[in-house]
Amino acid sequence: MINIQKYSYHTHNNSQGFFDGKSSAEEMIAQAEALGFEEIGVSNHLCVHPNVPLNTSKMFFNNPQKAIEIYKKMYNELDEAASRHKIKVFKGFEVDFFPSATWRNWFENIIKNLDYDYLIGASHFIRSANESFLCNIYHLNQLPVNINKDTMQELLNGYWDNILGAIESGYFDFIAHFDYCTQFNLCTTPEWDDVKNRIIDAFSFRKQPFEINTGGIERIGRPFPDWNIVKELILREVPVIISCDSHHVSQIGRHFSEVENFLLENNCKYRFRLCK
Repeated sequence: MINIQKYSYHTHNNSQGFFDGKSSAEEMIAQAEALGFEEIGVSNHLCVHPNVPLNTSKMFFNNPQKAIEIYKKMYNELDEAASRHKIKVFKGFEVDFFPSATWRNWFENIIKNLDYDYLIGASHFIRSANESFLCNIYHLNQLPVNINKDTMQELLNGYWDNILGAIESGYFDFIAHFDYCTQFNLCTTPEWDDVKNRIIDAFSFRKQPFEINTGGIERIGRPFPDWNIVKELILREVPVIISCDSHHVSQIGRHFSEVENFLLENNCKYRFRLCK
């Protein structure tokens, strides 16, 4: 009988009405416990940037101090909920990485003020090279209708630069859904293969753990990253973790058995787990 991973560190809740989860911390922890999970981590989004479009989401901040206040309240809620359960509960963040010095200074100050257990690196934004313009991939309809090919190329390069920077930064315990943009039919043509290969090389060189995000199986029929990229990273002995990226109690542990079978078939020997 195949062993199935009994933990997930990439989950979201609806703390204070700011974040995009659909269930409370209490509900998420209780469901993980009911499923027989040994550990659960909550990793709401940390997205703080001076040019982030605030009108698109309450969980985006351009004021680091306000973000710290919200994050501290979130963790207090999580500690209180965890105290009512036996399952081990970790406190994390899914962090939108940006390479600018301003972002790094803000980010480093934020995490100094928070009692967190782990950090997940991610990118949900396409952006201009100087970060003066950011667009969340979910809000592509806000891009100018007459945007030209060269400008779009620059914006998409910004997405991959964020991923590469996150890998090379040393900030993160693992990297989330790094070909996430492909679900929106972005960067799916062969011209992007060289960029993706550079990302794979960076993972391999640093042995940076990455997730197999099962949310993609429901959305587009395969995980993030795609199976071929996963195979290559397994061959390069890059550590793997399965993530459900659950935003609702019904999504915790989704498709884990399917991914475990794939990992077994491909002789995956290196897995990531928090040691705390």
